[in-house]
Amino acid sequence: MLARRSAELFVLLLTGWLLWPQRLAGYGLGHDMVFTPDQPLNAGSVGLGSTPPRAVPLDALVALAGKALGGEVTGRLALVIPLLAAGWGAQRLLAHLLPEPQSARLPALLLVGGAVVWNPFVIERLALGQWALLWCYGALPWLVVAVRRRSRAATVLALAAAAITPTGAVIAAAVLLVTGWRRRLRESLALTALAVLVQLPWLLPALTSGASATSDPRAVAAFAARAERPGGAVGSLLGLGGIWSADVTPASRAGVLGYLTALAVVLAVVAGRRLVPVRLWALAGAGFVLAALATMPGGGGALRWAVAHLPGAGLLRDGQKWLLPAVLIVIVAAGLALNRLRAQPVLLATLAAVLPLLLLPDGPATLRVPLSPVHYPAGWTQVARQVQGSRTVLVLPFSSYRSFAWAPGRTVLDPAPRLLDAPVLVDDRLAVGQELLRGEDPQVSAYLRHPDRLAGQGIGWVVVEQGTPGPVPTDLGQLTEVYAGPGVQLYRVPGPIAAPGSRAGRAVLVIGADLLVLLLVIVAAVQKAVQRAAALLHSPVTSAGES
Repeated sequence: MLARRSAELFVLLLTGWLLWPQRLAGYGLGHDMVFTPDQPLNAGSVGLGSTPPRAVPLDALVALAGKALGGEVTGRLALVIPLLAAGWGAQRLLAHLLPEPQSARLPALLLVGGAVVWNPFVIERLALGQWALLWCYGALPWLVVAVRRRSRAATVLALAAAAITPTGAVIAAAVLLVTGWRRRLRESLALTALAVLVQLPWLLPALTSGASATSDPRAVAAFAARAERPGGAVGSLLGLGGIWSADVTPASRAGVLGYLTALAVVLAVVAGRRLVPVRLWALAGAGFVLAALATMPGGGGALRWAVAHLPGAGLLRDGQKWLLPAVLIVIVAAGLALNRLRAQPVLLATLAAVLPLLLLPDGPATLRVPLSPVHYPAGWTQVARQVQGSRTVLVLPFSSYRSFAWAPGRTVLDPAPRLLDAPVLVDDRLAVGQELLRGEDPQVSAYLRHPDRLAGQGIGWVVVEQGTPGPVPTDLGQLTEVYAGPGVQLYRVPGPIAAPGSRAGRAVLVIGADLLVLLLVIVAAVQKAVQRAAALLHSPVTSAGES
């Protein structure tokens, strides 16, 4: 018990170290991470807008949490919870996979908990602002344990936590089916139904949306795994890195520490190959191949074809994120191998604790800027009060990412959709290097064809964000200025504004599916709470009887 508590405390300390910039007041805003004072809960939050549902049901969950806890607290918890869940869950999975009567020893627990929290994959995804993907990362070890123990309530809760984004939902469904598949047909069908059910919050909006179901095939090369050092992208993936963006890659990945990390991973696979169930190795191998596919001969061409022709295949374009299951499984394998060593427990525990830090010493430095909170200019509050309603708000300059003086040192996703309680039209085309990738929102295409016919497109307001570069296709002189304040200007579009089309059937279908999944999660949570309470009530009686 002391070893487990000490290892859990170690995970807590490492999490606090990485997230130390979040101690400051303000809101998280870095690359893809956007937290605001009061994120609205509206049609766009559940995927009923014109854009593909990439942040569904994530936006709705953040908005609901913000109503109860406030934007600052919600932003902090959104980062802390998945890291703690990953570290503690990996330690639990380690103990679960040990054969009887072995128990998890302190060196193995420290290595697993520390390495799962402190590794290139986690650092790079956090630096890119993709904290929501880490909810899947944090939920997977709990999901594997729950499925192997056949705990239905715990399985549903872990699956739901992973499925707050489409990618997380797909990965979690694969883990559920591979680890839980049984010979009994009824059990297998139940798992399949559950795996499909958690996809509905994003899948139904995607199927019923007017947005393009396919993506720009050039995105495959733009978002493919990247070589961080000589040796190719596969070598960088072996080192648990290889993210497409050089801007968020720790500097240490380019040198000898990157090679040593890859070597450590290979040793972990060799030493733990017989200690991890074959099904888990199959998941790790499939994830690695998918992560590297765009860099393999013929793989890039196959992915480009799929992205251009198959609906939903755009999920595959960011290759490195599919490494997620492999990261967890390899680290747990290393812990299982270390747990078999008996000599020098103090020395082993020390080495296990410091090894992840030695291999990635610049993790905190990489996160310092993107995780430092910001304060939004006061003008946004006035604009939000003015535009609340059903008229679409066009945001200029017309560029999907911003660079503000009040958020120094970082490029950020436009925060307007999470600041304004109205349909917001922003550029969904992605600029990667010199490439401008085609977007999928039909309203964006319509605006670019006729940037001065705003009223006919249902656009009633134009917001101009100050201090960030980008084109302004619309002639602002034809609009009525309503407000000019710190950081932002607001214009009203004159003339009658076209009313948005009604799609009540789509809304009923999507919201009905959301409520169904929510009901399932509530039932599972209540069942788990009852089980935990019963265990606590019976444990003293059991102990007395045994004594």
